[in-house]
Amino acid sequence: MSSNRGVVYMGPGKVEVQKIDYPKMVDPSGRSIGHGVILKVVSTNICGSDQHMVRGRTTAPIGLVLGHEITGEVLEVGGDVETLKVGDIVSVPFNVNGGKGKDRV
Repeated sequence: MSSNRGVVYMGPGKVEVQKIDYPKMVDPSGRSIGHGVILKVVSTNICGSDQHMVRGRTTAPIGLVLGHEITGEVLEVGGDVETLKVGDIVSVPFNVNGGKGKDRV
């Protein structure tokens, strides 16, 4: 893959498209994640909760990658995943996100 980019929150009224790291199947402490998948984003949007942060109505940490409602292609599957396989196309609802949102493909 050539690059990985995301829309990054920089403060009220400020966002930037930035290059971000590729995700890994490990949690922040370095432990393997067997119950997750890595997706290549096919389509996403900036939803209402993201707009509240950008408009300054709520707070968010600087550096948060926006756009958590996605459709994606499964690139990697954890060892505990039973119902998905590489190549599947999936939809991720608003109430599920990738932790801190910094590792998106």
